[in-house]
Amino acid sequence: MLWDDEVTPEDIDEIIEWTAREIYRYGMETAAILFLESYKPMSRVGASMGQVFLFPLLPLFGDNALVKGDKVFQTFQEHENVEKLIQRLEDIAAHGIKPKEKKTEKEEQKEGEEEKEEKPVQEKKGWRKYLPF
Repeated sequence: MLWDDEVTPEDIDEIIEWTAREIYRYGMETAAILFLESYKPMSRVGASMGQVFLFPLLPLFGDNALVKGDKVFQTFQEHENVEKLIQRLEDIAAHGIKPKEKKTEKEEQKEGEEEKEEKPVQEKKGWRKYLPF
């Protein structure tokens, strides 16, 4: 919008991955998938409305937020990027987060030690205890 920077495919993948991880971190992947499926036909209008109403507030968070916010709006106005986010959320919901980079030896050793220790089954809290998955 304000910059002539094109959003590169690497930027798009980074934004989709970050968004999916944040949604998963808060445990809202099911609700987000439901919302995104209904939002997908209106993604271009929704991104434009976000630019109109939210873009003026982004300078409060700094110039970096202004640039990144513009890239997010440009990314999610395309239907195929919304579909990529839905697919990534479904993968995360089914398998958990899989890291893209190779783990270091220390991290692998820690995981090996953690696997040896039996972890108690974590009880679901709040509204999630009513969900079958």
